[in-house]
Amino acid sequence: MEPTTRHEDGRAERTPRLVRDAVRDVVAEVAPDELVLADALRRFDDDTALRRLTRARQSRDMLGFGLGEAAVLVTPLVWIAVDEVVRAAVGAGITRVGTGARTWLRARLRRPQPPRAMPALTGEQLRAVRDRVGELAVAAGLAPAEAATLADRVVARLALAVDDGPRDDDTDRG
Repeated sequence: MEPTTRHEDGRAERTPRLVRDAVRDVVAEVAPDELVLADALRRFDDDTALRRLTRARQSRDMLGFGLGEAAVLVTPLVWIAVDEVVRAAVGAGITRVGTGARTWLRARLRRPQPPRAMPALTGEQLRAVRDRVGELAVAAGLAPAEAATLADRVVARLALAVDDGPRDDDTDRG
């Protein structure tokens, strides 16, 4: 059940789900041993968390002493894929006038960006998350079949987490 906010006039408004919360949900289901990492990243703003995740992914020698076989972490794959799809969805719906100035000013005032809200994902967006998770997982060293299974589990969890009623694209067309 998603949290709601009650207005003075009695209207109920669904509180937006955050990308970081969706990522934590998926990690709890798919790789619960990584919850420590997911929770540690939540103390940063979304952009900082992504920078840390992508910087770690760029280093092939993650521990610094030649460990060739390292376990693939799910948290970065999920966070990067979900964030990319959400940014594309939000970016398609708004114009970016003044965004650069606001970002620059916020950085100068040392104010973190608010956590990124995640809209309900359409079937197409869920497919994009699946494709991106699969792509990142293969690049990280998972076998294609394992990457596909992981991607399916991620999308299933995302779909279940936000599915509290019929969406426009789910209506019966029979």
